[in-house]
Amino acid sequence: MEDSSILEEDAKDEFNHPLPQKHCDDGRVIYLARNNYGPLRRAVGVIRICDFDLAVLGGDTLHKGCIQGEVYRAPEVILDAGYTYSADIWSLGVMLWDLLEGKALFRIGEPEPGQTYEHDEHKHLAYITALLGEGCPQSLLERGDRTPLFYDENGRFRVPSGFSFETTLSRVSGQEKTKLIDFVRRMLRWNPNERSTARELLQDPWLDTGIVIE
Repeated sequence: MEDSSILEEDAKDEFNHPLPQKHCDDGRVIYLARNNYGPLRRAVGVIRICDFDLAVLGGDTLHKGCIQGEVYRAPEVILDAGYTYSADIWSLGVMLWDLLEGKALFRIGEPEPGQTYEHDEHKHLAYITALLGEGCPQSLLERGDRTPLFYDENGRFRVPSGFSFETTLSRVSGQEKTKLIDFVRRMLRWNPNERSTARELLQDPWLDTGIVIE
C-alpha cells in the first residue's frame, strides 16, 4: 500500500456511508469490498496471480501428482517421478526468465486464430532437453510413472535445435547476460537435488548487480 491514509479515509467513509452487507445464518457477515484506491504513483509491472490449492508441507518426502502452472512445471512433475520443494526452485527460475523477457520461456507454439492455447507436454519436455542437454538422470526416468510417454526404452528423446539460454534471452547482453544465465542455471537443473536452495540463491553475485534491460 503506497499511502496508509487511505485506510483512515475508508474507515470514515464506511462509518458515514456503509456499504451493503450480507448476514449469514451461521453468524458470518460478508462485506462488499472497496476497490477504489486511486491511481498508482509508480508502475509495478504485471501482477501474476498464483494459487496454492495443491500446496503441501515441505521436507524431503517425495510427493506425487500434477502441480504448478503448465509452463512452470518441473521435469520431475511432468514425468510424475515425485517432487519436493526443489520443484518451486525450478518454477522460480522459469518465472524470472519470463518476467525479464516478457514472454513465457516454455510457451510452445501459438494457437490458430479462434483457437485456445493447449500446452503440449511432449514439446515442453523436448525444449527442456534442448536447453539443459541430454542429461535427465536415469533415476528420475525410472521413477517416472509417465516416462514411457516421452522416452523410448533406450532413454532417447527427440529435441529441437537452436534452442538455448543464449539464443532465448534477448533483452540483456554482455556480462549481465552471462551472470543471469549462470544464476538461472542454478535453478533449472534436471536433477532436483542439484538445484540451489532459496538461501543459496540469495548469495548469488547476480543479485548484487543492477538489472539493465535493453
